[in-house]
Amino acid sequence: MNNVECRMENEERKKWVARRSRFFLFLAFLSLHSSHFLFSPRHLWADSPTWSATVSNRAVANYPDLIESVWTLLRPPLGQHDTIAVRRITRTDAGNDLPRPVLFFLPSAHMHGEIVVADERYDLRLYLANRGVETWTLDYRTHTVTRDYLRDNRFMQGWTVETFVEDAAIAADFIRATSNQQFLFLGGFGRGATFAGLTAARFGRDNILGLVLLDGYVLDPPDEESLYRERPETPNWFADDLERRYLPYARWLKQLQDTIAEPNGPDFLPVHVFNNRTEALAHFLYVSPMFGQQGGLSNAKDGYADPLILARIFLQEDRYWPRVQNHGGFDFKRHLAGVQFDYQSGFAALSVPIFARASGNLDKAEIPWAARIEYTARATASKDIQFQVLENWGHLDVLFGTKSTIEVFQPLLEWIKGHSAKAGREAQS
Repeated sequence: MNNVECRMENEERKKWVARRSRFFLFLAFLSLHSSHFLFSPRHLWADSPTWSATVSNRAVANYPDLIESVWTLLRPPLGQHDTIAVRRITRTDAGNDLPRPVLFFLPSAHMHGEIVVADERYDLRLYLANRGVETWTLDYRTHTVTRDYLRDNRFMQGWTVETFVEDAAIAADFIRATSNQQFLFLGGFGRGATFAGLTAARFGRDNILGLVLLDGYVLDPPDEESLYRERPETPNWFADDLERRYLPYARWLKQLQDTIAEPNGPDFLPVHVFNNRTEALAHFLYVSPMFGQQGGLSNAKDGYADPLILARIFLQEDRYWPRVQNHGGFDFKRHLAGVQFDYQSGFAALSVPIFARASGNLDKAEIPWAARIEYTARATASKDIQFQVLENWGHLDVLFGTKSTIEVFQPLLEWIKGHSAKAGREAQS
C-alpha cells in the first residue's frame, strides 16, 4: 500500500470515528434529556397496559340516548389500591368510525367520575354527551379506598402529583385508541385542572386540540405568594381526611342524608338558628374557613347553587386524598420537587387554545384566585385564550351551580365544536 492510499485510509478511519462519536454523544444527550422529548406515556409501562372492561354500554338514567362504559387498570406498584378507571359517556348513535369531539375531563380532589346527579344541568359530561361530544372521566386511585376509618394509609405515600399526572397520561393514550380519535380536548376542575395542564405540558402538546381550566390553576403569578402552606410532618400518616375535629365523618354523612330526605326539617344546631336544614347548609358552605368565608366554596346562599344538589355531591365524595399532594394551593416547588421533566417549560410551550373560567368569591376574601387562573392561561404560548371571571360565584358553583349550564356548559360546548371543526378543516387543507 503506497503512502497516498495509507493517508486516504487514515482519513476514512478518522471520519468513521468522528461519526460514531457524534452518534454516541447524541444518544447520551437523549439519555440525559429524554424527559424533555417524551410526550407519549408509553415509556411509563414496559409492556402494553391491560385494561379491563367492567361496564359496557350501560344506559344512563334519565337519558335513553346516552350510554356509559367503564374500564379499569392496575398501575405500579400494583398494590391493593393502585387501580384507576376511565368512564366514557357517549350517544347510542355515535360510531367509532365517525369523527367527533372527545373531551377527557379530570375531576378535582376527593371527586371521581361516577354519575352522582343524573341531570345535565349539574353534570357537564351529560350536557356535552347529549349534544355530540364524547366525554371521558378519570377515577383516581383514591376511588378504590374505603370510606371507613383507614388504619393503615402508607400506600398513599407514593401517590404524588406526578404519579397522578402519569395515570392521566396512560388513560389518555387508552382513550385515543378506544375512541379512534387521535386528538382530544383535555380539561379538569379544581385540582383536576392542574393535572390537565401538567399532563398537556408533558405528554400532550402534539395531540390535544384544546385545554379546559375550570377554576383550577398551574402557575402562581410572580408577584403572589404561594397558597400552599407547610404543615407539621406526620411520619406515620399519609392521607388527608374529610373528617373534621368538630364534625366526625359519619355524623357529616348522616346530616347530608337527613337534609336530602327532609330539606325543611330543623337544623342540626343545639339551639336552632336557621329556618331549616337547607338554609343551614347553604350558610355553612358560604362561611367555609378554608375558602375565605365569603362564599368562596359556594354561594348557594344567594342562589348560585342548590344546596340539595351539593349535598348529594358531598355524600359521594372520596373520603381520603394523598397528603403528599396537599395542603392548600398547588405549588411547583413543593409538589414537583425532584422530578426530571421540566413541567414549567413544557407548560410555557403549550400553544393550544385554552378555555378558562374562574370563580370570583375567593378574591372577596383577599385570596388572589382568579388572577392565578388567568396567569396560568396567559403564561402559555397560546394565542387563543377565552377567560372569564364569574363574579359572585363560589368554587363549586362553577361545575354544579344553578347558572353553570348557561355560563359554563353552553360556552364550552360552542368552544369545543368550533375548535373541532377548525381542526377538521385544517386537516383537509
